[in-house]
Amino acid sequence: MKKRTVTILGFSAIAVITAVYFYLGGLNSVEYSVENVSDYNLIGVPFKGKAKDKAIEEAYFEAKEYVESGSIAGTLTLVHYNDTTLADGEQKLFIGIKLDAGIADLPANYERMTIPVKRVVRASIEAHNSVMPSPGKIEDNLYKRADELNIRLQDFTIEQYVSANLLIIDVPAK
Repeated sequence: MKKRTVTILGFSAIAVITAVYFYLGGLNSVEYSVENVSDYNLIGVPFKGKAKDKAIEEAYFEAKEYVESGSIAGTLTLVHYNDTTLADGEQKLFIGIKLDAGIADLPANYERMTIPVKRVVRASIEAHNSVMPSPGKIEDNLYKRADELNIRLQDFTIEQYVSANLLIIDVPAK
């Protein structure tokens, strides 16, 4: 190939990649705020074990299916506990659904959990998962923001996957 053709193809590829990055929301910033909320009513499955266990993925996609099919009205939610007693590579989670309304019949393996809370420090970002900052990075910034505001936080986060492009992470205040 001629040098000119390679140069044109290179610039075209860079332009396309940049356009896709912008389209997916790569430049959208994370919005931080302090919100007054009411208790979180959740249903789902608790998990404690290796971070790469397939049970996490299975529970996530099961909850996602309930929400997407409309059989349970709510938001796909993951509670991530910062448990310092866990061994390296282990996690403690609650994977399920934050209910929009009450529910009488639970799926067979699900249990109820209520998180009493009045105020949270919240991060929200609207971007595609492939260009979104990691939840860990967002969580670090939430704790920094809370320190700046002299708000003491609990030791877990509540990740709400509102849609494919909207993630809300709440950390309840003590």
